[in-house]
Amino acid sequence: MGMEQSALQSFDLGSGPLMPDSFIMETGQVDLTVYTSKERFDAEREIFGRVWLNIAEASEIPNAGDWVVRDVKVRSSSILIVRGKDMVIRAFHNICSHRGMKLVWDDKGRGGKFSCPYHAWMFDSAGDLRHIPDEGCFPHVDKQASGLTPVRCDTWEGMIFVNLDAQGTQTLADFLGPVAQRLKDVPFGSYPYTARVGSMIDANWKLAIEAQCEAYHVRALHSRTVSKMLSSAENPYVHPLHTEFLGAHRMNSVPRNPDFALSPEKLVQAFSFMNAQQMVIADTGAQEKPEETFASHPDINPIRSNVWGNDQYVLYPHFIFHMSLGGWWLHRFWPIASDKCYWEAVYHFERPQSLRNQFAVQYSLALNRDTLMEDNLALVQQQEVMESGAKKIVQFGEQEALCKHLAAVSEAAANDAEAARTAAQ
Repeated sequence: MGMEQSALQSFDLGSGPLMPDSFIMETGQVDLTVYTSKERFDAEREIFGRVWLNIAEASEIPNAGDWVVRDVKVRSSSILIVRGKDMVIRAFHNICSHRGMKLVWDDKGRGGKFSCPYHAWMFDSAGDLRHIPDEGCFPHVDKQASGLTPVRCDTWEGMIFVNLDAQGTQTLADFLGPVAQRLKDVPFGSYPYTARVGSMIDANWKLAIEAQCEAYHVRALHSRTVSKMLSSAENPYVHPLHTEFLGAHRMNSVPRNPDFALSPEKLVQAFSFMNAQQMVIADTGAQEKPEETFASHPDINPIRSNVWGNDQYVLYPHFIFHMSLGGWWLHRFWPIASDKCYWEAVYHFERPQSLRNQFAVQYSLALNRDTLMEDNLALVQQQEVMESGAKKIVQFGEQEALCKHLAAVSEAAANDAEAARTAAQ
């Protein structure tokens, strides 16, 4: 089956134009040590310290004073994201200016005032230091200069990004490149009901991303879960319908199996899918206004395929989101060590209108959880034997184009980070 792919484009991670590695793009062959070596992980740690990272959604902090805390452990950073009185979203390092204590210990909250649990220094939603207990004992403290340390922060289509490089000048729009022109006014907000899952995985973060970037493994690994929904007689290996390389980023359109039928033997699945509002194979008609769904957006299902299942965008380095007829979901993959990462996923549904809907949503989540656990358990096995050194390369095929492109971008970015570090020394 033919797979439509776009041409390669240069990309810029803030240090000037780079090209995806040409050898990897041509052959699909990648040095296996990129998943195991400390040197490569150190270079990637540098990259996570200077590129834009998706960290939250604006809908998580809808009101003035609302805040969330997110960790970027590969940079030993805790980030406090808060919506100010002026409704502007700001980010700060979650560390007190007094003695370096972690300022906020909870994951989320409201009120916009932050009192350090150690000695009660108080900060506001603009990051300003407002109160020092027994202030007379601190004659040399400049309150104005002792606010929280800001983190560069910006939003795109309701998604919050941060950049830990305080000296960096690249805008989020420039980092997103061709993606920034896409998906304008996509109705992400039409799906306000969310569910979260996440887990630590004993595998390299790139392996975890790759598992979400190709459907070649669906027939084998997911034979008990979603294989029949995706694999069809015309497209048994679930080749993508359409692939585009968007600078450092990439997207593809994932097909569905038009002949998938609910099995009478799987009564719970049949009941759930008939009452589901997301993760279904066809439009349920649950939305009365089609203009509020993804289906009508000109950038979604770009080749207008009648076997389209969802569009997947993979933003370098660590962020994936999918848009389907009935909702959308996202993944973030956070490196911890060369053989460990943290994975989180957020699912967005229409608000359930009935108990049947509610049950269907829970079933959808359970099915997705089971499918992702199949991936995650496999990744641990993969990482374990990769460490043996028995194989020197991994080999990507044409239907794994997104994996290949991620590897080619990562190679160019890591070489650039290495060169910058050498020059600095």
